[in-house]
Amino acid sequence: MLKKDCFNFAFIGAGSTTFTLRLVSDILHEGDFIKGGELRLVDIDEIALNDVYEALTKMIVTSGRKDFKVTKHIDFEEALPGVDFLYFTFVTGSYPSWKKDIDICVKHGVLQSVGDTIGPGGIIRTIRNVPVVYNIAKRMEKVAPEAWIINYSNPEGALCLAIEKYTSMKTFGLCHGTPDTVRSLALNVYKTDPSKLDYGAAGINHLTWITKLEIDGVDVYPNLRKLLDETGYANQEPISSQLFDIFGLYPAPGDRHVGEFFPYYLKQDVLEEKDYRWKNIDFDEMDAWRNGSLENVKKLKSGEIGFEEFGTSGETSTHFIRALATGKITVEMANVINRGYIENISDGVIVEVPVFVDKLGLHPQKIGKLPDAVAAKCDILGREYNLAVRSAVECDRTLALQAMMLDPLCANCKYPDLLLDDLIKAYIDVLPDKWREFY
Repeated sequence: MLKKDCFNFAFIGAGSTTFTLRLVSDILHEGDFIKGGELRLVDIDEIALNDVYEALTKMIVTSGRKDFKVTKHIDFEEALPGVDFLYFTFVTGSYPSWKKDIDICVKHGVLQSVGDTIGPGGIIRTIRNVPVVYNIAKRMEKVAPEAWIINYSNPEGALCLAIEKYTSMKTFGLCHGTPDTVRSLALNVYKTDPSKLDYGAAGINHLTWITKLEIDGVDVYPNLRKLLDETGYANQEPISSQLFDIFGLYPAPGDRHVGEFFPYYLKQDVLEEKDYRWKNIDFDEMDAWRNGSLENVKKLKSGEIGFEEFGTSGETSTHFIRALATGKITVEMANVINRGYIENISDGVIVEVPVFVDKLGLHPQKIGKLPDAVAAKCDILGREYNLAVRSAVECDRTLALQAMMLDPLCANCKYPDLLLDDLIKAYIDVLPDKWREFY
């Protein structure tokens, strides 16, 4: 148990327009048990770092939380000593690298509705991002061995696997996707307050499967199929609804993500015939989301909005921190290495399951068995992550190619080996030197 009420937080990738300000706002809202501390912002992009630093400083002033100190750092090592919670919110190569990933994949015939978790986009992100989390975690073993690493970076499962498997640091990975899906089902399908819809879920990140839906202790899962049609929700998320019909469980977190795990949905002719909303990633829409976040940064800096107007994020990291610090138990979804929690998925595979959290740490719930087909799908994807992470740690092209050959979306690619080579060559300058032996 963390016997204190002031904490040191570090954010790796603090220039993130998506996460940093929202996560800090959550921390500032927890004044009953987080009395103060230090917020250490780390980013190699000095312009983005300075913008977030200025915005965050203004947010703290308007919150009245004078008990927080904010510092900014280019070198991550400066931010590690004495840290209690370290957040990963980065991507190697920043936002432009995402567009580069997609462009290279399109040239090889692979479409990706997101490209940050699975597919060749997820594999190259693993190869780029794992060395960063590994190096930071290994340094933390020496200067902050009792700290917790909270991962929000993608590929969520792969990075959590790397930290857990190759370092001694305590970690958990969080994603709002499954809770958001259940919230949407509550509001739009069951027409009820989301707090009344109790759920269970398990799987892998961005492909979790809802195992339980109850309202006031009554099983309402049998009504889901009918209600999806009656409310028109099946038309809004047609891929998820079809997967529900095929596999018997409803997947999360929506078509944009789950469609990528099944190559049949991301073929050009199928996308045209079915007119699915989430085709190859639409960066006009992504830019609009990102520009909205950048606008909030500007408004905070100018004083147009403050702490109250900014609000909270809906993320769950402070729920974990509260439980670890106070012992108040919470139950949340998290990414952890499977150790018998899902019986028919291999041990050693990274999974996303509900966990109890208390002053002693995380206690993943035992799920039992998932339906055979669901478990088989998650298992092979988890094994792909194992190969990709090993490839990133060992700088091994053969392991990376094995991951590509197992990957579902690479089935749409004529020559996966050439695609892999083009992706690695595009980032050779930011990869460990050992990769140069192959290129």
